[in-house]
Amino acid sequence: MFKIFVIIIIAVGIFFWYPTSGDPIKKEILSPTTQHSVQLPPAEHSKATVFLLSILPPKQTWPDPIQKIWLSLNIEEAVQERTNDIEWVPITDIPIEMQQALLAIEDHNFYNHGAIDVDGILRATLVNITAGEVVQGGSTITQQLTKNLFLSQEQTLIRKTEEALLSLVMEQHYSKDQLLEIYFNTTYFGAGATGIKSAALTYFDKLPQEMQLAECAIIAALPYAPSALNPLENPEGCKKRQRLVLQTMVKRGYIGTTLAEKTSAEPVFLANGVTF
Repeated sequence: MFKIFVIIIIAVGIFFWYPTSGDPIKKEILSPTTQHSVQLPPAEHSKATVFLLSILPPKQTWPDPIQKIWLSLNIEEAVQERTNDIEWVPITDIPIEMQQALLAIEDHNFYNHGAIDVDGILRATLVNITAGEVVQGGSTITQQLTKNLFLSQEQTLIRKTEEALLSLVMEQHYSKDQLLEIYFNTTYFGAGATGIKSAALTYFDKLPQEMQLAECAIIAALPYAPSALNPLENPEGCKKRQRLVLQTMVKRGYIGTTLAEKTSAEPVFLANGVTF
């Protein structure tokens, strides 16, 4: 019951405190082809907050519900804490094909919906039932990002509720381009590679901006199951998912059928010398 009470408090804070604490960042509805460099806003604290933190025990020792409340009210600081050690790649250095491939397979309507896409959840459920297997997820990129940064992987109602509420907070503070950039730099892509730069080097011995469409489709295939689809260990499974990414890019209007078929047939050279 205590956790449910805390969730209600967080929800009230999101919908009542944030709108009165200043205008939220205006989010442009951008097409996936729009590119511009973004910069994470600095986290700032009032003198009162700094003093309060100085006399309290370390945040890591606070009860989990209290940590979640603090997180919802200090999301920018929390993001910075979790991204300080990452070798950052700005969105302008990530190929547009890479962005399109990821959006197509993970959240094609990312630039047009909010933190949660109810239609997407229903659509993914129908597709999965029709296919007889899980081929699409219902979580938005913002939800995936929030879960990866702040929450566990457990599938419980409490965790899913926290994910939804914190995702709403994330979209209050960051533009869509910023969220996508953070996602690319913090997502685990398998084989010990976290972030797009590490993934590109690990799998292809290339920088992200050097990747071609076939390689971009492979990277976009990995968030679904990064360990199981790791092309260094499971090239056949990864190839199957790559084809699905390319077919979905055709469906979403990013590329034509001819290019998708040509790209699918191209050999991919991995950093370990294997070609598949």
